[in-house]
Amino acid sequence: MKRTLIRLLLLQTVFAACNKEPIYRPDPNDAPSKTPLVSVIYDPGALGDMTYNDLLYEGVERAAFKAGIRTDQYSPRNKEEGLTWLSNIFDQMSDPADTTRRLLIIAGSSYEEYVRANNRRLEVNSRADILYFDTEQLLEGKGSSIHLRYYGAMYMAGVVTKKLFAHEALVIAANPYDVAEPLAGYQAGFDGTLYLEYISDQPGKGFSIGDEEALHIMYRQEWDGIKRPVIVPLCGGAGSVFRRLAENDGFFKFMGVDKVILSTQCDFAAVKHTDNAVELCIQQWLSDEGLPKHQTLGLAEGYTELVFCPAETSYLDVYAQYFPVEEREALRKEAIKKEEAYENH
Repeated sequence: MKRTLIRLLLLQTVFAACNKEPIYRPDPNDAPSKTPLVSVIYDPGALGDMTYNDLLYEGVERAAFKAGIRTDQYSPRNKEEGLTWLSNIFDQMSDPADTTRRLLIIAGSSYEEYVRANNRRLEVNSRADILYFDTEQLLEGKGSSIHLRYYGAMYMAGVVTKKLFAHEALVIAANPYDVAEPLAGYQAGFDGTLYLEYISDQPGKGFSIGDEEALHIMYRQEWDGIKRPVIVPLCGGAGSVFRRLAENDGFFKFMGVDKVILSTQCDFAAVKHTDNAVELCIQQWLSDEGLPKHQTLGLAEGYTELVFCPAETSYLDVYAQYFPVEEREALRKEAIKKEEAYENH
């Protein structure tokens, strides 16, 4: 049976939101040390975003349960705590005498510089491996990487926004660097009035926001008021703030990003299956072939998609009338081609 070590020190995580205390309780009956261990480190404050990172967490736990291995998932309060944890893990994994088979998953860009500067240290230990999730840049030396293409699904979302829901959209991006691909996809697909706001101008920033600043962003646009505009939150955990404000207000519609959002204000979502992707990677790691050096997955492979998710399921019939299956499939094929073109540009 799988024994799990859950290590979450961040108070503002999804667990705290569910009135549970943060957990760091090693199981006294934990599996022997030779049982494979998957460790994951997230960007500070990333868990609890109810999108990308929470799905990744679920995928790791699901894969470990199926395989009977252990997990250690860590969401630090700040970058310094994360780097301290990483330093300790690297010291352990770079020990040739370490008998545990280990996979370290880097699920955040905050630690990229450290990882790329230290990953060769692990070459002395054949039982240690790294997976960078998710990046377009290969790791030089020890380790693997994966990139989930999002351009195609966001292109479809842009087309569908104008076709079925609104002629005005507000895209709220964390910063100009970390969400460039999905932003480009949505902009290419949306043929309407698009307002673009950045929360920060620095890479790695803009994934959290206060209510006052969020409200200012939402209402400083010159909305025509004919139809409710759609908010497209490309800003990680900050998106939950805009969703809550949109639900309380009722003026805005809200697009799900990374996962389906169950809300009366949300009718569609561009889904990124980080849970399925990380589960695939863990299966590959455990296989005789091991992890590929780098892999790219997207719309064509089924790891991203456009999903209709209205609170009133009767609306699905309306969508089918105005956007029949044949047109949806034609749009998907077009989006796959555009995604490949963007990847190769």
